[in-house]
Amino acid sequence: MIHRLSPWLLAALLVGLVLGGNSGEARPLQVVATFSILQDFVQQVGGEAVAVQALVPLGADPHTWEPSPRDAVLLAKADLVVANGAGFDDWLLPLVQGAVRPGVPVILLAEEGMSLLAGGHGNHGHEHAADPHLWLSVANAVAYVERIADVLRELRPEQEAYFAQRSGDYTTRLWALDEKLEKELGRIPAENRVIVTYHNAFSYLAERYGFSVAEFLVENPEAEPNPRELGRLVGLLQSLGRPVVFTEPQLTSGTRYMQTLAREAGAQVFTLYSDSLTAEVPTYIDMMEHNLQVLLEALQ
Repeated sequence: MIHRLSPWLLAALLVGLVLGGNSGEARPLQVVATFSILQDFVQQVGGEAVAVQALVPLGADPHTWEPSPRDAVLLAKADLVVANGAGFDDWLLPLVQGAVRPGVPVILLAEEGMSLLAGGHGNHGHEHAADPHLWLSVANAVAYVERIADVLRELRPEQEAYFAQRSGDYTTRLWALDEKLEKELGRIPAENRVIVTYHNAFSYLAERYGFSVAEFLVENPEAEPNPRELGRLVGLLQSLGRPVVFTEPQLTSGTRYMQTLAREAGAQVFTLYSDSLTAEVPTYIDMMEHNLQVLLEALQ
């Protein structure tokens, strides 16, 4: 998919000129995250010391979302840009690089010392060799949060204690969540610990909590599955003791195909969150708690 960025870059340039001398120290750090899960991480660490907004809004699909002039304006005001990288939101980087002011840090959390699992997907026509959804393992989410805290401390060293306390409190909650997931998901029988999804978003969750991602319908979330792919998955599901498929709320076309697949295979459809928070599930911890309950209901 081709993005026509030039009007947005022009808007960013104009805003940058307006903002030229406005650098008040007391104001909150202006942070732009590429999508809502990273926005929540920044908010949890930064508290009142940050004003954070996401380019891709709540409930939207990052794979099909289109930039707008608003996004160039946000980026032109930013003191920090937080992205995932690793193929997930790389298609936004030309906009980011064209709109942010010189010297503003742009961090790619998945590319800073993280280990990527093979079997990824393509965004906007580009194929990637690894699954970029690292945050679906809570241990990786902790690494993201710690990196965000480090960058915020670098930008505002006078607020180091504040960021350290907030990030410490939040990572304590995350490790408690991780322990809960390991304990409660461990109750699912070994023969049922199979995840069949629309696209490959759950390899880190599977690795961390002892599942196998047996199959997914499409490599690229924007693609439409062909009849051969649907037939192959019908056979797979019919071979399982507990035929279940998982869709994701932001992938409306994916839900339709998975419902068709479930009818053909006599399977049930459940919803797991992966790429986006919603008004009903507004935080990362809420998202993982939701996924826990869904997996228990579907597979236990």
